Amino acid sequence: MTSFEPVAVEHGVARGMGQDSGAPRTPSTSGPASGLSSPSPRRDRRGRGLRGPLMPPGLPGARSRNEAFSDHLAAAVSRLAEVCGPAVEQARFRMTMVPEDLESRLELVRAWGAELVDDPTGSMRRDAQGTAVITIHRRPLEARCPAPSLLPDLVYGAVVEQWAELTGLAPEAVDPDFHW
Repeated sequence: MTSFEPVAVEHGVARGMGQDSGAPRTPSTSGPASGLSSPSPRRDRRGRGLRGPLMPPGLPGARSRNEAFSDHLAAAVSRLAEVCGPAVEQARFRMTMVPEDLESRLELVRAWGAELVDDPTGSMRRDAQGTAVITIHRRPLEARCPAPSLLPDLVYGAVVEQWAELTGLAPEAVDPDFHW
């Protein structure tokens, strides 16, 4: 008896749709006739669930927000290195979701109001070896961004602002094209 299983062609190799391994199925080891068929872990109990990712990996929607933000941060740091030179390579840049001292900032906002508390888009500190560590906070920048297409510019603005604080210069002196 033959098994009627849907087949997908991926990169020139025909594979069963519910199969996880790269090897094609052979009639002697799978199917209802042999009794060795096992359900794929990516399907629900009745075999009607998802068969793969919702978005193909090549499309921009398949990337997570963290991955996209880290790409924006890497582009901003390379743009800053073009403007400021090799001195940027002496600092470390990292990203976090929210500031580490978020609770204390919220207490300050409750006590003094949001106008008197600085915006937590980034922070700068020195580690034990004396290396400058510039941290850019993802969620405050995303909340501040009016459109997703403007997020790379906001990330660059936060990087320039933190670099200006580190070097003791005005942000406009670091990058004349700086617009915050």
